[in-house]
Amino acid sequence: MDKAQMGAEIARRYALLTIGEEAQAESHEVLPLPEVELAPPSLLDYYDQWLGEQTRKTSNQTGKGLSKSYLDSLANSRAVLADFTDQTGELLTFQGVDHAWYSRFSEFFYKGEWGTSVNTFGKHMRHIKSFLAWAEDHELPVNRKYRKFEAPDQYIGADALTQEELLRLAAVDFRTEAARAYVQEHFESLNPALRAQADTKKAMRLSQADPHRVAERLRMLEWARDKLLECCYFGLRISDADKLSPRQVQANGDLVRLRATKTRKECFIPYFDDDVFKPVALVEKYAPLGLPTCLPVVNGLSDYLPHVQRLAGFTRFKLTSKVGRKTFVTLKISQGVPRAQVMQATGHRTESSFNRYLGVVELELIETFRKTARTVAENSGTKLHKVA
Repeated sequence: MDKAQMGAEIARRYALLTIGEEAQAESHEVLPLPEVELAPPSLLDYYDQWLGEQTRKTSNQTGKGLSKSYLDSLANSRAVLADFTDQTGELLTFQGVDHAWYSRFSEFFYKGEWGTSVNTFGKHMRHIKSFLAWAEDHELPVNRKYRKFEAPDQYIGADALTQEELLRLAAVDFRTEAARAYVQEHFESLNPALRAQADTKKAMRLSQADPHRVAERLRMLEWARDKLLECCYFGLRISDADKLSPRQVQANGDLVRLRATKTRKECFIPYFDDDVFKPVALVEKYAPLGLPTCLPVVNGLSDYLPHVQRLAGFTRFKLTSKVGRKTFVTLKISQGVPRAQVMQATGHRTESSFNRYLGVVELELIETFRKTARTVAENSGTKLHKVA
């Protein structure tokens, strides 16, 4: 239609609307809408409804909504169920979710592309059982066999730095010739396409190993190391570490109080330096920069940490931001801090979730046993052999 035709058609249809429903029904110019028989909602449709309710749900403990990470986890379980349907061609029904379905689903999970983690499978099953409980409350035809589905939760330990490794990490000097040589070796040349343009673009560096670029990379490596130390010293998730402000650490003297983003639970974190944990010195190091956060936010942290690890000189496991929180928990327990107080600092609500962050460092475990054995020997007068 051209502009005039479109205007005339709009005017005609508006006139039909103004004559009322009865007149419209008798008019031959208005065609009735076809009646479409809607298919009943599927199990996944109900899951979407449940998921929508979770996004609007308010925690009775915090008065706030559920965390985005938890909602993303619920959505991920939905994706696993959808993939199960696509890959197997099996129609999901409430009555069909029984023990036989559980066996087929677990076999699909472990043999497919979703991984082999027992704890990840257990997480999905907890979400699915929560959804089925919701469906049962809404009087949907749920097979009650789901109540006996196992949601495995296997303790596998945690990658945590030992006290010696944490001190070694904090002692890395990024201003040495060895550190500079490392950067020159691992960040040496520009992309060949950019190098070809070097003669045509003013002030383009011919190499990423020039003095200015090397200094910049060393600075970013130091920031990445310190960001990990911040997670270690405060026991924070990286999301909370990136939000920690000078105002928060200065408000309560030797104690930092903050609400964890993920759990919304208030955390009470010690804020003083000892022989191992040095949060005050770390924060004061960056105070002259006048940042809104205690430390700079490091974009691409996971890309820098492998290089920090090499400069620190240990390869026992891969350094990630999660290592910091696990190190805090493990070393504080090793120092003799009661579990309940460590949980107050980290914001854990349950022992089971707390245990996931508690690493078992074999060398320190053996040393603790030896100290205990030595104490018993001294008290009893018994001579022990081969005890350091």
